[in-house]
Amino acid sequence: MRAVTGEDGYLGAVTLIARDGRIVDWQAYGHRDLARRAPMRRDAIFRLYSMTKTITSAALMLLVEQGRIGLDDPVSAYLPELARPQVVVGGSVDAPRLRDAAGEISIRELLTHTAGFPAGLEGDELAMAIVRRHDPHAAADLQGFVERLSRAPLAADPGTRFGYDGAALEVLARVIEVVAEQPFDAFLHERIFVPLDMRDSGFEVSPTQRERVVDLTRMGDDGRLRIADGPSAREPGVRLNLYPSGAGGLYSTARDYARFAQMLLDGGLIAAPSAALPDADADAPAASASRDTDPPGPAASGTGPNARPRPRLLRADTVAAMLRNQLGMLDPPVNQYSAGEGFGFGGYVVIDPAKRDRPGSRGQFGWSGAASTTYAIDPQHRLIAIALLQHLPHGEARRDLPRIGSDFYRQVYRALQIPARAEPETTK
Repeated sequence: MRAVTGEDGYLGAVTLIARDGRIVDWQAYGHRDLARRAPMRRDAIFRLYSMTKTITSAALMLLVEQGRIGLDDPVSAYLPELARPQVVVGGSVDAPRLRDAAGEISIRELLTHTAGFPAGLEGDELAMAIVRRHDPHAAADLQGFVERLSRAPLAADPGTRFGYDGAALEVLARVIEVVAEQPFDAFLHERIFVPLDMRDSGFEVSPTQRERVVDLTRMGDDGRLRIADGPSAREPGVRLNLYPSGAGGLYSTARDYARFAQMLLDGGLIAAPSAALPDADADAPAASASRDTDPPGPAASGTGPNARPRPRLLRADTVAAMLRNQLGMLDPPVNQYSAGEGFGFGGYVVIDPAKRDRPGSRGQFGWSGAASTTYAIDPQHRLIAIALLQHLPHGEARRDLPRIGSDFYRQVYRALQIPARAEPETTK
């Protein structure tokens, strides 16, 4: 990490590794500003982008547990504008040829990216062009997003393929608003961030804390890093979207995301207040470390006869469903990125470690974000690994900074003396 955050590398990074409910490594590297004058801090705030999706999925499952939403319910039961979907089969943007979809989109298909929305797959070009014409991302709120999206056809029948896209999670965020009868950002704050003590997580950062937000970079054509485009890059801390994006709008810290990840690893249990992750030293220099520190895990919660029961955010069976491959309807049951990975509710699920380019046991769960953030939860080894950076990759890898995700996980597993490979999955 020190090497990749050197003078010609990424600005900086924060990594956090926890095992058996205890932090074994929590460090800051490099700087948080383009000028490389402000040392990175362990409490630095990052744009999560698609790591938001796991939190949105957990929020939806809270309502499933209450019986207010069914996984196999048609989404049109909550958003009538998405009833009777159609699939584009040809024509042009101005005059598309359409047919009725084979069925309605279900809540489960939104969670698993099998709803049929265009996702950049081969043959999706026309459907994507039609969606761009209606420009749902320009909507002022989630209701407007869904209204704009409803005017565009699907690229495939629901339930017939995995196609990773953001639209499905924006639709889920709107479903949560309708069912919970409150704004999506308020629901996350009340039902997830407060119970988990995720004090620095939200869709925008208060002005008094914005100096903690890491600069977001891109590689310029001249081979030098520059500030990326977009409002949150020009003014760190402002909303990434006009609406609270369930697909990629959250800011957070390594500490906060570790508390969320530990909750999933612990089957939905919330750490007792005394087991909270310690606050990062606001003045900690780069490469400062916290080792063997109590995080929100079972080892820190107390197990004696007078120990208080830990509260729950989610039921154990709900978390098990989130962390289980949900693509059994597909053959093979894998996502579009790896022959060794399926997909649960909010992240990949390793089903064949031998077919991946990075270490991880069968059942490992995780995801990444567009600006070089990544996390993994390995239930078999009671492990959480998080690496947060803030760089949007260039379209041409040879002209950009090297991708470090696979190397990061290799180093984590090597340092903890965990085998890089395990036996492959033998059944779907």
